Amino acid sequence: MIPTVDQVLSEVEKLAADLPEICRTRRIGTSRLGEPLRLLSVGHGARNALVVGCPHPNEPIGLRTVLDLAARVAANPELREGIDLSWHFVPCIDPDGTRLNEGWFDGPLTIRGYHENFYRPAREDQPEWTFPVLDERAFFDRMLPETQALARVIDELRPSFQYSLHNADFGGVHFILNGCLPGMADDLGRVAAEQEVPLSLGPMDTLGWETAGPAVYLMPSAQSLLQAPESVRHGASSAHYAQRYGTTTLITEVPFWRDARADDVSDAGGSYGDTLRHAAAELRDDVDVLSEMYQRMRPRLVVPSPMRKSIVDQLATASASAAVNEMMAERTPERQATVAEAFAAATVVHMLRLRASGMMRRHLAVEHAAGNQPPSFRAVKRRLDELFDGWCAAAESDLSQDPYPVRRLVSVQTEAALAVVSRLVGQRCA
Repeated sequence: MIPTVDQVLSEVEKLAADLPEICRTRRIGTSRLGEPLRLLSVGHGARNALVVGCPHPNEPIGLRTVLDLAARVAANPELREGIDLSWHFVPCIDPDGTRLNEGWFDGPLTIRGYHENFYRPAREDQPEWTFPVLDERAFFDRMLPETQALARVIDELRPSFQYSLHNADFGGVHFILNGCLPGMADDLGRVAAEQEVPLSLGPMDTLGWETAGPAVYLMPSAQSLLQAPESVRHGASSAHYAQRYGTTTLITEVPFWRDARADDVSDAGGSYGDTLRHAAAELRDDVDVLSEMYQRMRPRLVVPSPMRKSIVDQLATASASAAVNEMMAERTPERQATVAEAFAAATVVHMLRLRASGMMRRHLAVEHAAGNQPPSFRAVKRRLDELFDGWCAAAESDLSQDPYPVRRLVSVQTEAALAVVSRLVGQRCA
């Protein structure tokens, strides 16, 4: 079971109350809806590690990881005084968004249940992706209150290590680093193997990124990301912001559902370029269908739900993903696709169509509950329900719904953090 925001915050305060000589909490800011943002600090070392939970509110495994890693650090002096390191935990940087996903937290975790209760903010409403970019070619300065709070903490701590806790949806685990010391990629691969979670050897949102090892990607600059084809409007990430202090940032993307194809490098029986082009065509078809339906809805919408901006953003994300697929299809030398690559390309199509249509259904339900039920809405709802039902059935047929135990995913995230910290300490990180 995935804990709720209230449960995590309660556990954090309990840990601080039980171990006041080691742990302490404080307020670091306020969410857009007025919720206090809290920071748990463990230990009194001169150097700092910063762990951020729920930077994307549909990716809540990190809520449990925060609790487990904080308890482990508190119980093991060698992870604090032994390496002169203080650990700092933001239990949930986006509580407002995370609460909108809690409808699926208590399971069972199914493709349909997840997407019926799904919410992901528009990129410009994500604390993870609204740090400033001052380059004229991709200028962004609309920091959210949550982003401002996190930036203040980064400026204060100047962390040696920063950890952003994320989830993927299907298949395997992959990692993102803003810089990689020798041996670090191998360490992360071993963590995945020891926890029996396969590496994700087909790139999805990291398509075209440089790698340090299998399923270990290097974060591109904010400028290059924002100038990608049809890029969705947003700012820099926390990794980009913290880099000014020489911070090593790790992102661990653990999957909800297991699938043996995630690390299968055998021949898929088709060209990789054609695989990417086919996925791009499907994405564009989906965007055309859903955009037309949204345009029919838009003039009559009255409820100021956050879903509205998110729907538009998800459609733009699908268009941007299609553009990147097309660009990579042209740049990649002719070769056969691996099973992992074909699986990843198909997964992106399933994922983005279900996210957009799921949030459209949620918003229509809010409009209907408010009494806004014109004939045009009822017609859109019938068609949208048909599409969503068909897309759920297709995803359930093509993808696995066998969920990983939450504890195993937490172990991957925890052990990955300790592996990277061990390397940094060995290299006398500043």
